[in-house]
Amino acid sequence: MSRQTASKMHIGIMLHMTPEHNESPVEAYQNFTHLVQVAEELGMEEAWVTEHHFNAHSLAPSPLMLMAHFLASTQRMRFGSAAVLIGFHNPLSIAEQLATLSTLYPNRVVAGFAKGGPFEAQNTAFNMNGELGRSRMEEAVPALLKLFNTENTSHYGERYQWQNIDLQPKTRLGPEHFYLATAKETSIRLAAELELGLMSAQFWSTEKIQNTIMLYRQHHRKNHKPNMMVSRGLYIAENINTAKDIAWQHIQAVRAHKHQLFDKKAGPMTKLSEEELMENTLLGTPEDIFCKLEKLHELGVTNLALNPLTAKHSERTYQIKQFMHDIWEGFTAKHFNADRAESLTS
Repeated sequence: MSRQTASKMHIGIMLHMTPEHNESPVEAYQNFTHLVQVAEELGMEEAWVTEHHFNAHSLAPSPLMLMAHFLASTQRMRFGSAAVLIGFHNPLSIAEQLATLSTLYPNRVVAGFAKGGPFEAQNTAFNMNGELGRSRMEEAVPALLKLFNTENTSHYGERYQWQNIDLQPKTRLGPEHFYLATAKETSIRLAAELELGLMSAQFWSTEKIQNTIMLYRQHHRKNHKPNMMVSRGLYIAENINTAKDIAWQHIQAVRAHKHQLFDKKAGPMTKLSEEELMENTLLGTPEDIFCKLEKLHELGVTNLALNPLTAKHSERTYQIKQFMHDIWEGFTAKHFNADRAESLTS
């Protein structure tokens, strides 16, 4: 996943861990395990696990534990956090967990970090707010990177302090394995200085993604583009109107639940119109979605994580099968085989 291969867009799936109606958590986890196994069989390269707390519609309070289970249930796929809310955790504990995962499953673990979600219930429980979360993230992530790449490290920061820590088990997770989920310039600058990747939220516009990449390049000492992970909702149908109707029903249901988590306050999704939400998703026929993939590729997206816009497990599986067979095969043949041929002749 180096910048030398930035023209290659890696395909994966986003795991929000949303159960079906009246489905038990045990059944939900079993079904998501089956989903990642199918995704691997289809040729998907990676999967990303969210972190949400006290949320019956997103059973992902412990993304690293879920990653461990999914890694054990597959053979080749990479798994990443999208993202660990690092301000809620002790960074040393997160470092040890990642080191253990990376040792058990070499070259299959990546880690995304975020300051913390905007949900009032979890922020209150963890005594967190946005500025505190950002401060902790911007201090913790560089310290984590140092733990993985230096022996006997000490850290004396405002939020965290430790002395002569030799992280075990010995493994290496470098900048290419770390991502920051952020649109804030201070955090983007930090990512550029450390050569970390970036992550976008699901409904970011292409303009926002483009601006984020531009900011990163401005702060990078060699004007490099980042490894850019973008999540996108997906729904394939016979026509665009059918896809929009089904996707909009699902989004409205998610909105209603998030409204409760925001303690009746307006969340970020409520600021977006139906038209904006639909524009920032992969909806319609295979041809419609192919065109949107072209735009993402042109922007410099290196990692695309698909989120089928349905709460039904059978439909999630069907959607990723159709995407890989009817869209991705042709897309990779057009772009990445051509890129490979060009590199061989240059």
